[in-house]
Amino acid sequence: MKHIAYIGTYSKGENGGIFQVEIDDETAELKVLGTTDVENPSHLCLSHNGKFLYASSETGMFNGQRGGSGAACKVNADGSLTYLNSVATQGTAPCYVATSPDDKFVYAANYGQGTATAFAVAEDGSLKEDPTIVVHEGHGPNEKRQQSPHVHITRITPDGKYLAVCDLGIDAIVLYPLCGKCGVNYKAGSFVRTEPGDGPRHIEFSKDGKYAYVVTEMGNTVRAYEYNDGKLTFIAAYNTLPADFDGYSIAGAIHFAPDGKTLCVTNRGHESMALFDVDGGKLTLKQIVKIGGVVPREFAYTSNGKFVFVCNQESANITVLKADEQGFLTLTDVKYNLPKPVCLIWKN
Repeated sequence: MKHIAYIGTYSKGENGGIFQVEIDDETAELKVLGTTDVENPSHLCLSHNGKFLYASSETGMFNGQRGGSGAACKVNADGSLTYLNSVATQGTAPCYVATSPDDKFVYAANYGQGTATAFAVAEDGSLKEDPTIVVHEGHGPNEKRQQSPHVHITRITPDGKYLAVCDLGIDAIVLYPLCGKCGVNYKAGSFVRTEPGDGPRHIEFSKDGKYAYVVTEMGNTVRAYEYNDGKLTFIAAYNTLPADFDGYSIAGAIHFAPDGKTLCVTNRGHESMALFDVDGGKLTLKQIVKIGGVVPREFAYTSNGKFVFVCNQESANITVLKADEQGFLTLTDVKYNLPKPVCLIWKN
């Protein structure tokens, strides 16, 4: 069966920006249907009602001023996109976007500035000006990577009550209560610290909402936590790289396979994906498989669980892995060239 998907890239203009594609989940065939001109749309999300798509435009300058922007698009009946507007995030290099459970707010993570932005959404799906800004302070022990805060993700908790923010620069996961008036109560954040120098990057939650899993970029670990009403209780940390690997690598994205029983993490440098069998807070390494590209960022399983599409930033392609009945992955020879792809999401 063929499905519509959207791919974020580090590109813009003609044949760049957000790619609308059609993917056959039985053959792994990918066909480009069109593009929407948003500069460096490094992360994408859809509204819960499926009517709008939002992108983080990861730039250092927007409209002549320092910073990036959030972009809004309308999703048409055929899956094509109509650009609506872009609004400054008031922070540099925004790299993640998420929507509130009621679709009234869009949240962006500003990696370069160490802030998070909460945009109010207009009735037509466009982003409103004058967003709420969450500001972090501090630094970590890694002088090259942690000289200041670096917010990397803005993710809604599964109970729909909190905004989970991972800050790579200060080794912290922060949970802020959502606010119906301004999007987020930035004065009531609950801080959870990782090991110094770990650099927490992304967070994923179990399907039952009882556990959270944080991938640390420099630590190359998955940290498992119990989750309960805005509180994280640490359980254990698990390495994402082979024990005998001594080269340079940093972890990337973290997602579950469709069955919710296998947790997957990309390794940038080792150019691989680590798969873990999940039993609550206990993870067991299942497989580390090469992905056939350079600097794997986000990845996405097809809905039937047969294939994984990996966005490889530096080799400028998407590689495809095939899953067997036990969930083990094998790299196929299927490959699609796109300008620095970094994110792939499926149309609702």
